[in-house]
Amino acid sequence: MLLAGVAGGLLPLGPSMAQPDARWTVFTDANGTSVQYPSDLFPGDGLEKDELGSVLSTRDGRARLYIFTVPNERNESPAQYVRRSFPGDRRSLDYDRVAASFFAISENRGDRILYQRCNFSNRLIRCIRLDYPRREEREWDGIVTRISLSLRPR
Repeated sequence: MLLAGVAGGLLPLGPSMAQPDARWTVFTDANGTSVQYPSDLFPGDGLEKDELGSVLSTRDGRARLYIFTVPNERNESPAQYVRRSFPGDRRSLDYDRVAASFFAISENRGDRILYQRCNFSNRLIRCIRLDYPRREEREWDGIVTRISLSLRPR
């Protein structure tokens, strides 16, 4: 389920952040979930833990990257999980893709964009969730895509 995010201050997201030469780092959690993220944007010293897993924040707190792994106790497919977790009308979502091994959704919530992708493997659900300013959507597009596509078991 998508959670409400943190309102952030202003810090320009420079064009270099979406460039391929930006510094990217691999984060791996205790469950073997790994994901690439731009360490210039999400410095490792900003790593926190929450009830789901790990959270990386931009220095100014305007954007957050959540990385978490949960057991697939019901052995659900992505479609079954999405139907149960989002029982209402999903037409309010701006992006909604459900495949055999993952789902990815995105929605605009006021001035924020909430994006989530979860991959299903070995009775685990490995997820990332990004919460960032809607006014910076274009600057985040490449970053979100790379983070999302890098999500996998170790």
